[in-house]
Amino acid sequence: MKIRPYLTFNGQCVEAIELYTAAFKAETLECQLFSEMPEIPGYEVPEEYKCRVLQARLKIGEEFIRLSDCGYAPGFVLNQSETEQISLAVEASEADIRHAFGLLAQGGRVAMHPTATFYSPCAAVVFDKFGVMWNLMAV
Repeated sequence: MKIRPYLTFNGQCVEAIELYTAAFKAETLECQLFSEMPEIPGYEVPEEYKCRVLQARLKIGEEFIRLSDCGYAPGFVLNQSETEQISLAVEASEADIRHAFGLLAQGGRVAMHPTATFYSPCAAVVFDKFGVMWNLMAV
């Protein structure tokens, strides 16, 4: 059994993929759009959703995360605000932590600037512009 982070967005998934690729030197393993979805009887993807991401996987180091734009359904709304209930922890070199922090903080909210702590020589906490909370720790 494996548990993988699955991040959802509301039309900004392509932008998030670009940010995370730059911040973590990630590789896009898969990216399918709603326009590529097989036909489902009785369900039609609205035109404005066809360019949104149905399913994507990004390889970050030796791990990967999944991403998607929220699917369309009348009255179905996600991603209204940031949350501190769950965050993604990233362990990397101090240089990689500072690099990721600098990019993730642009347009986001800094909760803790990169600093030495009792548990890491360089730790930081930042909410990116999509509301995703990142705990960054140099190891």
